[in-house]
Amino acid sequence: MMESEESTMTGSKFAIPVLCLISLLLSACTLDLKKEDGSTDEEAIIEETLYSCPENYVYVPSPAGSPPPGFCVAKYEMKDVGSVATSQAGGAPWGAIDRDDAAAACQALGADFDLISNAQWNQVARNLGSVSTNWNSGAVTSGALNRGHFNDDFGYLLAAGGDDHPCYGLDLDQDSNPDSLASLDAVCSPTLWHENRRTHQLSTGKVLWDFAGNAWEWTKDDYAGGAAASNVYISELITLADSFTTLFAPAASVLCADPNLNDFCGMGFAWINGPGGAVARGGSLYNGTQTGIFSIDLDNSASYTANHLGFRCVSAATPILPSASN
Repeated sequence: MMESEESTMTGSKFAIPVLCLISLLLSACTLDLKKEDGSTDEEAIIEETLYSCPENYVYVPSPAGSPPPGFCVAKYEMKDVGSVATSQAGGAPWGAIDRDDAAAACQALGADFDLISNAQWNQVARNLGSVSTNWNSGAVTSGALNRGHFNDDFGYLLAAGGDDHPCYGLDLDQDSNPDSLASLDAVCSPTLWHENRRTHQLSTGKVLWDFAGNAWEWTKDDYAGGAAASNVYISELITLADSFTTLFAPAASVLCADPNLNDFCGMGFAWINGPGGAVARGGSLYNGTQTGIFSIDLDNSASYTANHLGFRCVSAATPILPSASN
C-alpha cells in the first residue's frame, strides 16, 4: 500500500483540518478517546467517524502506516433471508454453500459488496489481536484470546444474541440445553472474559460476532503456493517467518508469553500441509482449541460444502465528508 502522508505536527494519518472538523463535530477539541487499558484507539475512533457502513456492518480501520479508508465488514456471519445474504443476529449461519456461490451472494448485494478476502480477514484479526479486552488477562500478549463457540455444545450452529450477552446460546453446563442468559452473564459479559465469549472488540470499540468459532468462513482467495512441512498452531506459525506467516498470522509482537501453557495464545490452528485450496478462516464449533480468529484451512476446493462452513461479506466504506477520502 501507499505510505500515508502524516502531519509533521501531530504524527496523525489525518490532515489537520479534518481532525479539527471532527473535533468540532464531537463538540470537544480536547476529547480523550483512548482508554489507558488499550481497549480502544483514538485514531481508530476518529477514523471511524469519517465513514459510514451499511446496517449491521462495522468499520475496520486502516492498519498503522496505511492511509484510510479501511472497509466495512459484516458484524455477523451471513444468514440466508429469502436467498439474500443478510448480516443479522437471528438465525443460524448460511452454511452448505460453496465458495463461488458465497461470493455471488455477497456481490448480489450491490457494487460495493464482496466476499471477504484473506487479506481483509487478516487485517480484522490483527486488529482484534491488538485489543486488550480480547485477552483473558486484560493485556495484549498475556494469556490467550477468546475462541467463541468452539466446543460443540450440542451439535448445531448458533444464532447471535445482543452485544450485552456475548455467550448467548451456549451450553456451558453441558446439559444439552442452552443456558439461561442470567447464568451465562454471570461468567461471560463484555467486561468479563470467557474462552467461549463469541464477540471480539475492534480498536474502535465496536464488536464482531463469531469471528472465531461457530462456522468456518470462506474467503474469496485460493492458495497455490505449495504445502508447508506440517500443520501447526498459529503461535508456531508466527515463528516460521515465511510466506504462510505473512498471509495468515499476526505480527510477532502479539505472540503470548508462553503459548504451550495458554492454549497456544487462543489464536487457532493452521491446516497448511496439503496441496493448497480455497482459503477458509476462523474455525468452527467442531475444532476445540484449534479454533481461533487466525485459524486457516487450505484442505478444500472451492466447490466444497459443509453445514458448518459459511461466509461473511464486506463493503466499501462511504465517506461522510468530501475530504475524508483525500
